[in-house]
Amino acid sequence: MYYEINGNILPQVRLVDMAVLEPPYVHRKRQADEYILYIMKKGTLYLQENGKKYELSEGDVMLLDSDFVHQGIKASNCEYFYIHFRHPKVIRKLEETDFMERCLQIRSESLQEDSGSFEIYQDSWMRFPKFISLQTGSSYLQVLKLVQEAMDQNQNQMDNYKVSCACKIMEALVEIAREAVSKRALKQMPGIPRSYKNIHELLNYLNANYQKDISGNLIEEEFSCNFDYLNRVFKKNIGKTIFVYLNEIRIHHAKELIATTSMKILSIGYRVGFQDVCYFSKVFKKYTGMSPGQYEKLTSHIEVEKGLLQNNKLTGLG
Repeated sequence: MYYEINGNILPQVRLVDMAVLEPPYVHRKRQADEYILYIMKKGTLYLQENGKKYELSEGDVMLLDSDFVHQGIKASNCEYFYIHFRHPKVIRKLEETDFMERCLQIRSESLQEDSGSFEIYQDSWMRFPKFISLQTGSSYLQVLKLVQEAMDQNQNQMDNYKVSCACKIMEALVEIAREAVSKRALKQMPGIPRSYKNIHELLNYLNANYQKDISGNLIEEEFSCNFDYLNRVFKKNIGKTIFVYLNEIRIHHAKELIATTSMKILSIGYRVGFQDVCYFSKVFKKYTGMSPGQYEKLTSHIEVEKGLLQNNKLTGLG
């Protein structure tokens, strides 16, 4: 089970606090009229929700559902954060067979989006796990930091404190959702090639190092895996080859530089990883339908039109 949460809407946070339980205390039976997120810090919490038993220990995160009854099943000795919140756009779902592939596809598409566009807000649903063990890695520490900051904001009650608190909690939700996808992608699963676990790391590598001279041999050295085999697995899961994906990233960044800087086309080609300006122009035209020079003229024309329109509005001519 997982939840789809619309990230365009901030959660309405009622409480952010920390609980410390000691025997003989047993978590009481209840059905809340809101979602409750538990993030474990120490010890073990023994819970049951909707008939299913859970043992939550350090690093575990669980979302309690407002439609289900939850209760303790034995005395607990533990410490955890709890966040009570409401959200108008949460959908409970069961995982389908292509769930993981779809998550990776969404991540791939996200990495290629125009970060300077409003279009990214059209599909901002995050896939949030019912339960996940973050263990004690960097994501877990980041989530603890964000929740502590949210708790501080909720307690200081300065102007707009609820908004600030909600922003921190939303950031924590995004971090947890991302880590859930990453952990599933890296986990060895039956029927999935061993090199599958490298796909997420390779996506990150390409996006962080696109400006370098990346070759098949370099990728083999970085990931200790045969390039042809890794390329086949990459295409099966992402829908395109490694170098097609890499060129898409490079052209995306080139378009941003052409539209927002006064850099020369030659310099932009080098900046995004093309060693040959002719090859850069060829690839750019293949992906955009126009040469870098034509794209530069187009974006300059659009900016001029925007400026004229804004000026007309200010002078009452629009």
